[in-house]
Amino acid sequence: MPVHPNFNPDYLYFATTSTKQHIHIFKHEAIIRIILDSWHFLHTDGRMKLFAYVVMPTHVHFIGKFSQEHPLSDVIRDFKRHTARQIIRQIQVKENDELQGVFQSINKDDRQEFKVWGDGYDARDVFTEDFLQQKMEYIHYNPCRPKWKLANSPEEYPWSSARFYILAKPSVIPVDDVRDLFI
Repeated sequence: MPVHPNFNPDYLYFATTSTKQHIHIFKHEAIIRIILDSWHFLHTDGRMKLFAYVVMPTHVHFIGKFSQEHPLSDVIRDFKRHTARQIIRQIQVKENDELQGVFQSINKDDRQEFKVWGDGYDARDVFTEDFLQQKMEYIHYNPCRPKWKLANSPEEYPWSSARFYILAKPSVIPVDDVRDLFI
């Protein structure tokens, strides 16, 4: 996985990574929990600060801050490796026709038996408040977009940090409050 060319531990990063061929894998709660639990572990283990997130059916977006010891590229590599293994295990264990169909739709890859994630990721430096606000809104309103229609309002969608920022209520996993950076 490529290192972000100008990684700076002082910046926040808006990152996105997608499933291979944009397959709708993240629509089952057990699989979504794998993503959330992994972020929560990386956060509590000190590998990243997590400020905002959303799990969509084919991709994830998040805003995080990473250290020199745990740079963005390493954290994403570890996140994708761990979640792929857990997702494949979950799908194999479940005796569910729909999950089996998802599993069979994941194409084989030369380097591994099954591949959940597409190659690479997109990460943008967040170094202005305006850009941060734009990306926070994008993350939280993504489930409400006509393309997805997953919720009528951001705070209704359980798999994002919107509840924390809009309603001042806990999200499914804790996040660092980005507003604290600008006090």
